[in-house]
Amino acid sequence: MARSVTLCLPLLVVFILCLSRSGRCFVPMVGVSLNPTDQDSDDNWTHGAITRRALLNVAADFQSSHLDCDVGDLLDVRPDMIFQEISRLFRRCYGQVVSAARFYQAALQIETANGCVDMNFATKKLPSAHFDAERFVGGNERLLELRTQVLTAIHQGEYEAARVYTGQLLHTLQDFYSHSNWVEMGHTEPNAGLAVPGADIGKVAGPDTPTCEDCSKTLGFLWYKCEDNIRPDVNQQGLLTSGYSSNQRDLDGNPVPKPEGVGKCSHGGHFDGSKDVPAVGGINKDTKWSLFSPHSDLHNQAAQLAVKATEEFFRSIRTAAGDAQFANFLNLNTGSTLCFVIDTTLSMEDDIAASKDRAIEIISSRLGSPTAPSNFILVPFSDPHVGPAVVTNDPEEFETAIGNLQASGGGDAPEYSLSALQIALARSLPGSTVFVFTDAGAKDAGLVESVTSLGIQKNIKVTFFLSGSVGQRRRRRSDRPRAPREAGDRDTYLSIAQATGGQVLDITKSEVFETTKLVDLVVTSAEVNILQIRDAPAGTGDHVIPLDLTMSDVIIQVTGQGAELQVLDPTGVLQATGENATVSVEVQLSDVLVVRVRDVTPGLWHVVVLSDVTYDLRVTAQSSVDFLYAFVDRTANDTEHPGVCDVDGRPVSGQRPNIRVNMVGSDPSLVQNVTSLDLVSSGGAVLQVLSLQENEALSEYFAVSPTLPQQPFKFRVRGYDAAANAFQRVIPTMVQTSTCRFEITTDLTTLRLVPGGTVDVTFTLYNAGQYGLFTISADDDKRYVQSLATNSLPLDAGDSGYNRMTLAAPASAAFGTTTTVTLTARSESGAYNFVVFRITVLPPERDFIPPTCEVVSVDGTCRDVDASTCDSRTFTVTTAYRDQGYGLRSISPRATNGNFTWILQDFRPGLTNQTITANFTASCCQTNVEFVVSDRVGNYDVCRPNLSPPLPKQAVNVAMFVFIGIGVLLFLILLIVLIILFVRHRRRRKYKAQEKYRDEVKTGGAGKALMKRDTSGAVTATATRTDVAVRSSETRIKYQRVAMTTGSEGHRVEISAHREMRTVRT
Repeated sequence: MARSVTLCLPLLVVFILCLSRSGRCFVPMVGVSLNPTDQDSDDNWTHGAITRRALLNVAADFQSSHLDCDVGDLLDVRPDMIFQEISRLFRRCYGQVVSAARFYQAALQIETANGCVDMNFATKKLPSAHFDAERFVGGNERLLELRTQVLTAIHQGEYEAARVYTGQLLHTLQDFYSHSNWVEMGHTEPNAGLAVPGADIGKVAGPDTPTCEDCSKTLGFLWYKCEDNIRPDVNQQGLLTSGYSSNQRDLDGNPVPKPEGVGKCSHGGHFDGSKDVPAVGGINKDTKWSLFSPHSDLHNQAAQLAVKATEEFFRSIRTAAGDAQFANFLNLNTGSTLCFVIDTTLSMEDDIAASKDRAIEIISSRLGSPTAPSNFILVPFSDPHVGPAVVTNDPEEFETAIGNLQASGGGDAPEYSLSALQIALARSLPGSTVFVFTDAGAKDAGLVESVTSLGIQKNIKVTFFLSGSVGQRRRRRSDRPRAPREAGDRDTYLSIAQATGGQVLDITKSEVFETTKLVDLVVTSAEVNILQIRDAPAGTGDHVIPLDLTMSDVIIQVTGQGAELQVLDPTGVLQATGENATVSVEVQLSDVLVVRVRDVTPGLWHVVVLSDVTYDLRVTAQSSVDFLYAFVDRTANDTEHPGVCDVDGRPVSGQRPNIRVNMVGSDPSLVQNVTSLDLVSSGGAVLQVLSLQENEALSEYFAVSPTLPQQPFKFRVRGYDAAANAFQRVIPTMVQTSTCRFEITTDLTTLRLVPGGTVDVTFTLYNAGQYGLFTISADDDKRYVQSLATNSLPLDAGDSGYNRMTLAAPASAAFGTTTTVTLTARSESGAYNFVVFRITVLPPERDFIPPTCEVVSVDGTCRDVDASTCDSRTFTVTTAYRDQGYGLRSISPRATNGNFTWILQDFRPGLTNQTITANFTASCCQTNVEFVVSDRVGNYDVCRPNLSPPLPKQAVNVAMFVFIGIGVLLFLILLIVLIILFVRHRRRRKYKAQEKYRDEVKTGGAGKALMKRDTSGAVTATATRTDVAVRSSETRIKYQRVAMTTGSEGHRVEISAHREMRTVRT
């Protein structure tokens, strides 16, 4: 036995170390399984899985309420199958024409922000961020503060910031159920007071109240496996408690140690140093393994409560924001962004007209379809003006805005194009394309790195339409020399386009409208990139294009003066080109040729390009299958919460980076397997081929590169579809390594940037390369950045430097206004990196008191109407609203499905301490109406009138009456049968009584008979006597009086007694 233990201990150490390096538990992300050999490992619920599951449920609810689609049965979806189910949900509701990629991006943004709470410098050891150390008041204050940031950001259309705040909020909310004793108390529903203004979260154990008892270790010496170690009186009294964890600090940086000699609980688990401080053990339910979670047996209960609480939070956001903004918040709209950045100087008159006509054409041709753009952005610019930006979901508002543009002033001198582009990038949906129209260079070229970094961070392609002297590529090939400024201007745009996967198109004024046909081809809801090659050598190039069974509508574009192309199907047959042929020409200019392949046969197609000059080739298609990627950090082996968190900025060279790959829309009916992640140069050369470790079947993978290439590269995923056809997808954004990196050291969730106020954000820059003097710069789209403590940091190899920036918001800034900050560093040797973060304007004082909504009166009734007659009757509801805080923001009726009249009297945003009334009139078909009022900081209230809903249609009533009639008839038949049986039964008893009873009647002691019977038993005489006893074989009853009568038709015996009366008739 001793030998066995000796051999097992080293294996256990190896096991623990392996676990510490790849964590999967109720922690940051859906990471690698803690125990790959455990068949139940997929039942571990991480923060990521909990968030995804809740998002799946709320997305299904939203789609089913807006679309006529079957969302399917979601009850038994395992944690490792959630993304596959999301893909199926979108396919059931939209078919193959819509990709779930943008919803995935929103979900991953929330999930990443959630997981990074455990890894961020400012929050990973903050007790209130995890409901540790009995910091319940501070934890709920954090939830309320983040809730305000979420709602105010949504109200201002700052959806990316709202997602980040949501992820941070959800981490703390979910930790409540894993770290507290809520489950141990026996609760089966979430705590209704968390993150709810003015609500009570429950009683908290006092600082001197013992809450835990010692528990023992498994096998006597390995790790603590605790059951029932929370003191019974704590749970019986409903006192909230949570565990202390080692090395935690409060907001001021003060240590928060576990009190000694009190008997408080520990968080517990292998990495928690406080687990050996009495009371020893712990109570966390983060995983289902007792090595990490002493209360592992309650892991699933805690996770299910966390899922419910997360769902309830999302539903409260939907109620407060309304369906339109909720759809934008989660990217539940199906289209992408249609974004134009337009130079409005006088020389751009033709371009403005062309972009206007193209925008109207796109909108009118797709209106009401799933491929319609989901939002619209217009940013005009000139010198010195930029904006105002128009950001809307209303196509008519966008058409009006672009129609109102007037070309005036200036010429083709440099303009503030990059400032306008920065605004557009900050407001566009991730994965979109931004189109810039100009004939001039950039007067603000100093923003090139900031703009490029923002585009890369959001995976947005930037395409430039250059129609003036700045666009001289074609003319240069005609030996027309270019001025140095023109070369520099075009190169500025080219560097942005190449880095983001966009392009620069040099066109004449007469070609603008024709070229903008590319906008129509690109702005789709399911565009995927198959191939992208830049600067391919002149001559004849044969390019293999794998097309899979999920693809349709393939677009092939070659850019190069005079270039031609041929398309061959998988059998090698050259495809004819024509209006009704398989291949049609969409755009044909001197520098650009675009063709469309409509009837796609899966297999290996060939595109042959013939060009006398270098050329660019790109191939896209419509498909619901795509992929997303991110560089991620894994936690070190000394943390309580192993997991991964996305890396900000460029990856650091010389390290072994971890890469997460998320497949979109792939399930076994479409995709057989995913085989590799390739690192490809801009020219198409394969630089590295990485194997993929599957974390979620056909949904999530991880790869590790031994060392990243020094030259820029892009990612390509390859695999096979369900019919064994090769497939590939490319993310065109270029990736480049760096020798430095940033870390934000301020907890951004605790900053309060108020109107007219300032905040400081601290950060460090780490240098992994050779000595360098790093120039630091910071820019933001709202121009809130005021200064840096220093604009340069000299750093030796391995050193890090501290810095601070100051931001100031104008006094006029609305609550929820969010600025997107891009922080960059560049050394003399060319090392470069960036980080992007967001700061939101908040009210000066916390306001957690919601406005009030009250139904004052209801005029009219909807009783006794059905769905066929409800239009014939109307009702009017009068409501009253009031706010005592920062003032009302919006008042609106919800859940209506027809015409109505809404009169809101004397309302303007910001009204406070004043009652506002409104009248709502509608037909009785809209009895499900509710009224929602919100204030300027996101608090809201809902009121509903007491209306009788319309009865079902008459056809339904007839059926109902038929069923009722049948029921009544059956009841009557049954009643008649019972009566007949009862009568027959009584008659049988009567005849038996006549035969059975041969009563011997005696007088009280005299023995004189009172009745005389004949031989048949009939009574032939009557007599009356008191105090008579009647004896039979069954009963002996003493009666006071007996009266007997006879007659020709029968006889009647009447007996009056103290206790019983019996009447017999014959």
